[in-house]
Amino acid sequence: MSEQNITIPRDEFQNKILNLEKKYFNRIYEIINSDSFKNDLLAIEKEIKTNYGEYSEKYGNVNKVNIMTERLLCHHLYMELNEHIKGIYPSPISSDFGVRTDDCILCVDAKTINIKTNKVDISSTQLEENQNSFDNKKFPGIEVHSNLKKVDYFHEKELPVLTYIVKIIYYDDKYRFSLNREENTPTIVLACIPNGKLSSLFDYNIVLNFKTYNYYSEAEDIRYKPIYIPDIEGEEKQKFLKQACEERNFMPYPMMGNKVMFIDQNRKIWWETSTGNRKCLRAVKSGSNMRVKNEYLKNRYDSENNIWEGYKEIKINEE
Repeated sequence: MSEQNITIPRDEFQNKILNLEKKYFNRIYEIINSDSFKNDLLAIEKEIKTNYGEYSEKYGNVNKVNIMTERLLCHHLYMELNEHIKGIYPSPISSDFGVRTDDCILCVDAKTINIKTNKVDISSTQLEENQNSFDNKKFPGIEVHSNLKKVDYFHEKELPVLTYIVKIIYYDDKYRFSLNREENTPTIVLACIPNGKLSSLFDYNIVLNFKTYNYYSEAEDIRYKPIYIPDIEGEEKQKFLKQACEERNFMPYPMMGNKVMFIDQNRKIWWETSTGNRKCLRAVKSGSNMRVKNEYLKNRYDSENNIWEGYKEIKINEE
């Protein structure tokens, strides 16, 4: 993985994007760090806390703040950026908030993280395939798909598509709700995901790992039929896997985390997962819902190599 490398030669358009990413990051940060935004966020917290029983009954254990976070973010962005907005971004492949300005397509996605159940998600920034354009082609053994356009065109004008993530961290243990006020962890996060035209400046590699994966199916190709694993463990299971892979000419592949992996003759990675209630080996098609290391988003440079932060955290202490 790589931070932005300022020694790599850049063209004029890349320099333009670097400056635009800095410009809109600073503007969005001003908006979400304002008293107005924070007060509305606190009002959402109060509403959910006051009516927690009712919302639990109607929403169950699902995220109670997700819709309100999207509404909050869109409201403040539209209000504060109104004079710069020239129209909506009409593509269905985009974030929660997508608009066209004179100099870019601005996409901002709202994400919420329950620190009680998904604290690990704070240490990285999650992206879906339709929420970024970065060309991450150096993740070992697994394809990374980014479907968002790098550039779009309006009235023959070339507009780079900029991507930002706003995260709201909260606490919900099925009995009570609050914004996160845990020490040493943020309440609000803003991250800039580099545009795909800048991928070479990051060595085409900012993805840490993935939260979920897409798998090949037997319907696509009989060679990708899952290898079902009997209900066995320990040495017996390892013997089964070894024999099954040898019969198919699979080779062992370096482990990723705690995953034992194999590679077939088509250079496809296989590892243990499950389908239904049955354990099996399946061929990985691509990573989905990728995780980007926060530190690789932080140290950014504009066209003059002036440093700026592409990842910032905000803490709310008052209730």
